[in-house]
Amino acid sequence: RGFCLFGAGFIVTPEDAAKLETEAPIKDYRNGRDLTDRPRGVKVIDLFGLTAEDTRSRYPATYQWVYERVKPERDANKRESRRKNWWLFGEPNPKLRAQLAGLPRYIATVETAKHRAFQFLDAAIAPDNKLICIALDDAYPLGVLSSAVHVVWALAAGSNLGVGNDPVYVKTRCFETFPFPDATPDQQARIRDLAEQLDAHRKRQQAQHPTLTLTGIYNVLTKIRAGEALTAKDKIIHEQGLVSV
Repeated sequence: RGFCLFGAGFIVTPEDAAKLETEAPIKDYRNGRDLTDRPRGVKVIDLFGLTAEDTRSRYPATYQWVYERVKPERDANKRESRRKNWWLFGEPNPKLRAQLAGLPRYIATVETAKHRAFQFLDAAIAPDNKLICIALDDAYPLGVLSSAVHVVWALAAGSNLGVGNDPVYVKTRCFETFPFPDATPDQQARIRDLAEQLDAHRKRQQAQHPTLTLTGIYNVLTKIRAGEALTAKDKIIHEQGLVSV
């Protein structure tokens, strides 16, 4: 799982980030809705590895921002470590950081979502704790995870949550126990190529159409596969997302 902030003040808009030090450790940030809907375009202040004194001396404007917007909330936190280390994420997840170190990208999926979709995120993007992150940059496992076989497996092995009873991707049951296929090099190359195409296709169409969402794309795809009639809105999504592709 990604980072659990325990402090909304860590999140900044690009405009707010521009007012802070240009060299401050501020990263693009994604949560579940950013993936299923559209990215909000927000960033996050990530001071992992720095002491409060380091932050104050090197990035005084960033220090003041966090001091005023995060510390008051953390002072009321019941856990001593979170009160004491108020300038750091509540769960900074050093294990995940070590796993992602040196990778140009990683695979991510939303923990609770109507449709089980996987995609690549750039290594510079900080993931929210509602994202399941897989420290692999190879498109072959992305293709396997995106397959109908794995989706069926994940639905059966995972759980459900919320009003919509949306599927939950439980990594210990859905990913760690999944029997990856013993594919030949040629099969792996074919799956790898298709996965790269899929990831690029969705991102390209969303970039071209500001209102197009991943959930909308997969809602229409589900209807097409079931042979259901598309509404006028569905037809627009189908055209913009090139969903049949």
